Amino acid sequence: MESSVDKTRKVKVVALDFDGVITNLDIDWNAAIRQASVLVGQDIKSLLTFYEKYYGTSIFQRVSGEMEKIEFEAARKAQVSHSVEEFLRKLSQKKVEAYVVSMQSFNVVKSFLDRHELTRFFKGIITRERCPSKKAQVERILKETGNSPEQILLVDDSKRNISLCRELHVACFHFQRNKDLNETEQAWIKVLNLIDSET
Repeated sequence: MESSVDKTRKVKVVALDFDGVITNLDIDWNAAIRQASVLVGQDIKSLLTFYEKYYGTSIFQRVSGEMEKIEFEAARKAQVSHSVEEFLRKLSQKKVEAYVVSMQSFNVVKSFLDRHELTRFFKGIITRERCPSKKAQVERILKETGNSPEQILLVDDSKRNISLCRELHVACFHFQRNKDLNETEQAWIKVLNLIDSET
């Protein structure tokens, strides 16, 4: 687990990925992509690039709606990742705002957070319906909060997302999913240590 955060910075907003950070969805994405390809009659290589290319179109809505069904089923069975609630409580105590940035659908993320009583910890939930890429989601947070890039910390399990968001000069922490409980707990401690307690 690695970070690009300078400890002298004052982080004011933490943007948390959903699948891979807040929870772990058990989805066969290769099968999901094949299903989406059949639905629209084209060979989709990546849902992420598909969402970006077709954002705002009817074909985007069709695929997004179909994927939402799969995501709902997985989210219904999923649990909150170890130490997440404790981390969110500590963020709240530090007066650091939290956002969800996710390529899942809003309804899936919101229902999961509601069911596990986590919604109150988040200032906002930004999903593919509002912004079709992780970079665009972080850009939205920058615009909405008025904070400088170095005051935003992205916690994501995707090296691709982190690489793209570093172009915005935001701080990033690569969260490796599916580690044991102790490693996961230590990761959250590292994230907290990167946040200035005076912010």
